[in-house]
Amino acid sequence: MKKKRLLYTTLSIVLGTSLLFSAVLSIQHWKNAEFSRVEINFQYPDKQALVVKTEVEPLITAFLAENSDSSALRIPSFLLETSLEALPYVADAQVYWNLNQSLMVTVVSKQAKAKVFMNDQQFLLTQAHELLPAPRQTPLDLPIITGVKDSTTATNAGTLLDEVIASPAFTSDGLAQMEVNASNVVLIPQGYPHRITANTGIELAGDLRKLSAYYAATPTQELEDIRSIDLRYKNQVVSTTR
Repeated sequence: MKKKRLLYTTLSIVLGTSLLFSAVLSIQHWKNAEFSRVEINFQYPDKQALVVKTEVEPLITAFLAENSDSSALRIPSFLLETSLEALPYVADAQVYWNLNQSLMVTVVSKQAKAKVFMNDQQFLLTQAHELLPAPRQTPLDLPIITGVKDSTTATNAGTLLDEVIASPAFTSDGLAQMEVNASNVVLIPQGYPHRITANTGIELAGDLRKLSAYYAATPTQELEDIRSIDLRYKNQVVSTTR
């Protein structure tokens, strides 16, 4: 029994020493490990490539130059994430080491819901209702908003746009332009050469239901001949032809 106990004790000591030695070697290995390449992954939720590689690469290059002596485990990746997220159209950034000698950079792009023309300049209104200068490199097929004066009225117009697109009268790609005025909104649909004037506020939902019923009851040929539709009158739709 004593011999067995001694044998078990010896094996335990040897096993424990081996595990400790392996752990020390592993820690030392990862402390000295470095990555040999950078992989950049872009994510565009609505397929709008608002963030391009030429904007991201200079930040990564500058970051690596400032941290050239850092090991993979000690490199301050959060600093690069902060720099990337400061770019106008970056919604989120993640930087991590994948233990395969690669620094992984994932960039999630903000996405726009509309183009905004204001003070002779073009902006984009994002899904989060941010008003940002329109990028030159990315053509987008989006509804156009006019009539706004500042970021506040642009945000309010974005909320109005959400209500219009969610109504039975329009699909997500069925609206070409929305002009916001003090007391009404003018809508121009895709594919039809007419202007639709509707109330804003609580009356808008009812106006859009009337428009949906009017579209459903009117033949396509007649719709193509209409110049304007006015929904502001109670229980009726007033239209004029060319």
